[in-house]
Amino acid sequence: MQNLRDGDLSACLSIQAKITYPAPSKITQELASELLSMVDADSAKAMAIIRQIMYYSPNKPVEWYYEQAIFQLNRKLYLTAV
Repeated sequence: MQNLRDGDLSACLSIQAKITYPAPSKITQELASELLSMVDADSAKAMAIIRQIMYYSPNKPVEWYYEQAIFQLNRKLYLTAV
C-alpha cells in the first residue's frame, strides 16, 4: 500500500460528498429550550425522554418529539399535583 501524504488525504476528503444539516428552526429552538427548562437543564434526561418517544413513534418531525416530551412532562406534573 502506498503512503499517503497530507496533501493527498486532504484532496481525497475535499472531493467526498459533504453531509449538511439544516439549522434548527426558531420553533425547534424554543421547544428545546422549554424542554430543557422543564428538566432543570439536564440534557441527558431530555434526550432519554426524546429517545423513548422516538422508539414508539418513529419518522415524526423533530418538533413533534419536543412537543410530546413537553406534553408528557406537563401531564406528569399535573398528576403529581392533584
